[in-house]
Amino acid sequence: MLPPPPTIAVLRGAGLRPEEVIDWHPTEVVWRVHRTTGAHVVPWNAMRRFGPILRFDHHPLPRSEHAGYGIWYGASSPRGGLAEAFQSARVIDRDRGDPYLTGLRFSRPLRLLDVSGIGEGTWATRVGGNHALDSAVHGRTQHWARTIHRAHVDLDGIIYRGRFAGGVCVAVGERAADAFPVLPVLSLPLSHPGLSGPIDSAAHQLGYTVT
Repeated sequence: MLPPPPTIAVLRGAGLRPEEVIDWHPTEVVWRVHRTTGAHVVPWNAMRRFGPILRFDHHPLPRSEHAGYGIWYGASSPRGGLAEAFQSARVIDRDRGDPYLTGLRFSRPLRLLDVSGIGEGTWATRVGGNHALDSAVHGRTQHWARTIHRAHVDLDGIIYRGRFAGGVCVAVGERAADAFPVLPVLSLPLSHPGLSGPIDSAAHQLGYTVT
């Protein structure tokens, strides 16, 4: 079970050790699956201002539109992006909302707090938590995200293990808004014939179905 986070002052006092922060370099591609039609569409290079909704949303309560906050989630592989986007029904729907798979490289290195032990650090344990940060209920992990955001103003976001594909995922906040490129590396609709093979392979590995 994940306990509540310590206070902002305690987190700030604990500091960050070099091995607890991972630099996400511009050579690395990050992937996102996103809808392009329907309600509440967010472009591939824009952050969601409404929240908190998902795991590491650092928006204040209550849930609302927060102009001063933004969050963007991505995965280190297309399979990870598909796993996260279609986790609720475990069905990869290539048509509803005209979803796209987009890969991009950030234009500068990002400083991301490792909360899952991806690197050599054990930050979560050291400050009184544990690695359930990547799997606990959203209300609790959002509390941690709000505290982290306020305690460490030099971080761009969080790096963690995706709950479904098990790969590396990132959650970056408004401090990284200047790091988005003008153009993506790749951006194709999931209905594109060239994605049929990769989507079918990912669905087979995940145990998802495809429509």
